[in-house]
Amino acid sequence: MLSVRDVVKAFGPVRAVDGVSLDLFPREVVGIIGDNGAGKSTFLSLLVGFHRPDSGSMVFRGRPVAITSPRIARNELGVEMIYQNLELSPDLTVWENLFLGEEIKRIGIFSDRRRMRNRAAEILRELNLKIGPLDIVSTLSGGEKQAVAIGRAILFERDVVIMDEPTAAVSVQKVEDVLGLVRRLKAHGKTVLLVSHRLEDVLSVADRIVVFYHGTIRKTLRNEGLGVSDLVHEMF
Repeated sequence: MLSVRDVVKAFGPVRAVDGVSLDLFPREVVGIIGDNGAGKSTFLSLLVGFHRPDSGSMVFRGRPVAITSPRIARNELGVEMIYQNLELSPDLTVWENLFLGEEIKRIGIFSDRRRMRNRAAEILRELNLKIGPLDIVSTLSGGEKQAVAIGRAILFERDVVIMDEPTAAVSVQKVEDVLGLVRRLKAHGKTVLLVSHRLEDVLSVADRIVVFYHGTIRKTLRNEGLGVSDLVHEMF
């Protein structure tokens, strides 16, 4: 799906990303772990166009690409990042948040509200959620809000979904619900990058685990028989 080769990003004398190469495949969950300052966030910012690499290359679906802005990442390549704060509008409904900024137009500037509500209901059923398209987002639980953000990725057919600490703001009882949504993204054929300090969550859903250390990838591990102590050992 996406191939990154020898990517470098420096801020002054500090090489935040120092020669990183990584291949990402369809229908795969890749866990990204590492201590604070290991380069994880900067690497992801290159994938979504918030920063441009100083050197290196990226190939998306077999063709070289330059991800120069979040708009190109999202609309032209289908790379969606779901941030820790989710970037939802709490006073709007679920369906309005799903289509926010990408509304279906009926005639000219007029939005097709009925069509969007119906499509939102389909997505919610697909994700096996008990919330409705007319629910106000501020009334939802942390896990339900995470589901709305994930619903956007499915609604607009994003190929690569990057999730930043998806269980950080979720109650212990709802963590498994969020991890179930990650598995559903994989079942939909998506490539999922999961960044989390909760190593047990990464072990629960990841096919491979990439360990960042001082701007480099220290090791890539198949998630076979690993435990939290194994990941901590590789990180430190």
